[in-house]
Amino acid sequence: MSQVILDNDQINSPYCIAAASLLSASGATIFMLLPILLGSAAEYLTLNEEQAGLLASSYFVGFLLVCLSAVFWMHRVNWQYAGITGSLILAGGLMASAMVQDYQALLLLMAVSGVGAGILYGLAMCVLSKTKEMDRNFGIKLLAEVALAALLLLILPVYVSERWGFQGLMLSVAGVAFLVGLAAFWLPVHGRVAIETDEADLNKPQKNWPIWLALVALMIYFAGLSGIWAFVERIGTSSGLQADTIGMCLSFSMLGGALGALCAALWGNKYGRTLPLIVSTLLLLGVIVVYSLPLNVMLFALASFIFAYGWNYGLPYQMGIVVSLDKNGKLAVMMSSFISLGAIMGPAVGGMLIVSEGYAGLYMAMALAIVLGLTLFSVCLTSENGRLTWGSITLK
Repeated sequence: MSQVILDNDQINSPYCIAAASLLSASGATIFMLLPILLGSAAEYLTLNEEQAGLLASSYFVGFLLVCLSAVFWMHRVNWQYAGITGSLILAGGLMASAMVQDYQALLLLMAVSGVGAGILYGLAMCVLSKTKEMDRNFGIKLLAEVALAALLLLILPVYVSERWGFQGLMLSVAGVAFLVGLAAFWLPVHGRVAIETDEADLNKPQKNWPIWLALVALMIYFAGLSGIWAFVERIGTSSGLQADTIGMCLSFSMLGGALGALCAALWGNKYGRTLPLIVSTLLLLGVIVVYSLPLNVMLFALASFIFAYGWNYGLPYQMGIVVSLDKNGKLAVMMSSFISLGAIMGPAVGGMLIVSEGYAGLYMAMALAIVLGLTLFSVCLTSENGRLTWGSITLK
């Protein structure tokens, strides 16, 4: 019995990697813009932090539903059609969101938008997880995400939000999602083509618990990230910074994100995966401490820059751990599901903590989540071969 898999030349072509990276950028746009979107929505509908956090969680519920089902259909559909469909659903949901003034309706439409984004992001993850240089290509994917976000964070708060508010913001993002979605035509048509492999090679026994543990680690780590990122705009506002200033600082922070993703793409596995994870975690924890201090523009901008660097430098290696543990290639597609679970929990729990305990509660909980995520990833790394690797150095 045989199973059809992707042609290596096709899946590793620059056009395919570029297309997957652009679709991922479109699918990640709402998350990357969460600080200004939630801040704008809070002002538009007079929401508190808990309600704003639930908007983000509603979006990621739709995202999650698609990603959970992706394992059943992702390899069976026309990838180009899937990319275009996801773009249309995302753009349509965002356009409809701009037209409503009811909080419950907005929650529903954000979930619809999440469905479209989930298709795009899940498709990109599926494609890139099958490429030859995973860590490098995940870095390229993140580079595309932060580059698009930096451009939008530079333009939208100053030239759109100030004049047209939340409605203009959502319509602008909808237009961008539609245009970027055209990159789907650069993807291979099908997830399975041409080359056949003996099924026995694809079904060799493997330990599944390290993969599931790595997915849980990814979820917890991302919950910590998203719990902070969703409220960065509110953190700046609470320190007396103006909306346009915060937008400029967040756009500047995306340069840090681009630098982090670029470092991951250029260095690949040169320093192993353990050291990059520890470095990125320490940077994130340091930024959380800085956010808890009285902030001026310079400090807020620098902290946000480092936060984006740390998250985009470490994330490709976390994804690489999951894929490397999944020898049969059956569970790595679940990465986007667990990322979305983290993105649901982080803002929802973060908003509740801010309302009940203030920002100190948020900082403490999210820092603990990030540390726990790192700890679980370390267990996964040692489970693979009984040791941690730091580039050319091995710790037994």
